[in-house]
Amino acid sequence: MSRRAIVRAVLLGAAAGAVAWAFGVQGWRPILIGVCVTAGALAVLGIPPGWYGRWPARPKPSSGGGSGQVWRLANRLRRYEHDYDPALHQRLRSLAAARLRRLGLEWDDPRAAEALGPDVHATLSAETMRPSLRDVDAVVSAIERLDTP
Repeated sequence: MSRRAIVRAVLLGAAAGAVAWAFGVQGWRPILIGVCVTAGALAVLGIPPGWYGRWPARPKPSSGGGSGQVWRLANRLRRYEHDYDPALHQRLRSLAAARLRRLGLEWDDPRAAEALGPDVHATLSAETMRPSLRDVDAVVSAIERLDTP
């Protein structure tokens, strides 16, 4: 690190401490603020030019036709196990409808109820849904079975 960068960081820290003192910060706090700002400035100025951080690792692709929606559903289930959650109900129904559309079926088609199973289709078609974990597992399993040939 160059001497010029160190001087800049120290001056920046001194200025921060002076501003804190001018606004009425008392005791050792302006000095502590100045030291923290100096340390932060040294850390930032110590990064070599042209250096870029690594991109985060890409998540592994889901196998078996799964998607990130299943992960989101699992997180939502942890919070609302027995209460009615309209977002959970809507997400499960939209996921099932999307999978049925891939097969060329619409939600109101009688073959859709047959493909999902009459109980699952009726559960997702109901006004409200208060599922247990076992019920949601049955719904998700039925949706996943739509992708298997």
